Amino acid sequence: MFNAILLKGMVYARMSPDDKALLVEALQDNLQINCGMCGDGANDCGALKSAALGISLSEAEASIAAPFTSKIQNISCVVTLLIEGKAAMATSFQLFKFIMLYGAIQLISCTLI
Repeated sequence: MFNAILLKGMVYARMSPDDKALLVEALQDNLQINCGMCGDGANDCGALKSAALGISLSEAEASIAAPFTSKIQNISCVVTLLIEGKAAMATSFQLFKFIMLYGAIQLISCTLI
């Protein structure tokens, strides 16, 4: 029944800090959903750490727990973060390919000498 509630629920309100962290962990573990969390206070720290994408919308104590911090005080930063994250991942993959190709070329040139 818990998984059915997780699937149907769209908005969760009036939750304690521990309940927020448990909800994020349940969405990720039980339903295999990558879950993001935006928070602006100390009561969001547990959920920000548990989420696949945790964004602190303040420069207060929650910014220490969150992997990402935004100076913009609304969720418009999520789109920018996803675009920059995708670009960073593409760059990392291309760099890995370059390093592997360079190593293979060096190996071949050493064996020919």
